[in-house]
Order: sequence, then structure tokens, then C-alpha cells
Amino acid sequence: MSSTTDIPNPSEYEWSFEKRGSVGIWFMEGWQGFADEDLEAASDHYRERGTRSDIEGTLAVFGDSTNLARETQEYMGEAWSENGEYTGVDRIGFVSEGTTAMAVKAAVDVPGAEVASFSDVNDALEWAQE
Repeated sequence: MSSTTDIPNPSEYEWSFEKRGSVGIWFMEGWQGFADEDLEAASDHYRERGTRSDIEGTLAVFGDSTNLARETQEYMGEAWSENGEYTGVDRIGFVSEGTTAMAVKAAVDVPGAEVASFSDVNDALEWAQE
């Protein structure tokens, strides 16, 4: 397992992370389409932090101003499907008020995990903690 120094520090990027119970939450709310290095850092952080035994479910929260280009949605579908499988978490949720969460969810396929989209963080958190 990598040491904590190998995990990207969210404070250096345009996204943030917090843990509530056994759920890791990545807040991508201000994202208008990150630079590749920000998206890769979020992906790396997800993989490394999500594999720890204290995380059983994950959520990615997008702001209502987030509008992902098709190529970004495709990248996220591919990368986050691999990441979800890598972490072995049971539940992977995406949250947004608009269609972003549904679009990302539709592109993500993780064998052995439930994948869902929500419009409310609290509903998603409740689901992820079941």
C-alpha cells in the first residue's frame, strides 16, 4: 500500500475530499472541466484513498454549474469504472442537481458494486451507508 505522501493533496486542486462514516466523498462542485492534472489527481486520490478498509462506499458530488464535455464523461466512465473495481467498494454514487450525475453514472460499470445517481447529497449518503 502506498504511503499517505503518495496520495494527491486535495488542497492543491480544484476538488476536495471528506469522509463521513464509511463513505468517502469527493466534492467536484466548482468544476467547469478541470485541467487534466486535476482530474488525474482526483482519480489517483480516489484509487488510493478508496482502497483503505475504512471506506465502503464513495460519492462524487458535482455542482449545478458543472457541464462535462462528452470526452470528459467518456474518460470518467472508463477511469472511474476501473477505479471503482480497483477499490472494491460496494456502492458508488454520483450527485448533482442537473444531469451530470446521471450522465456519469450511465458511463460507469463496476462489477460487484451498485452504482447510482442522486440529486441530493444526504439521500446519496444514506444510500451509501446502507
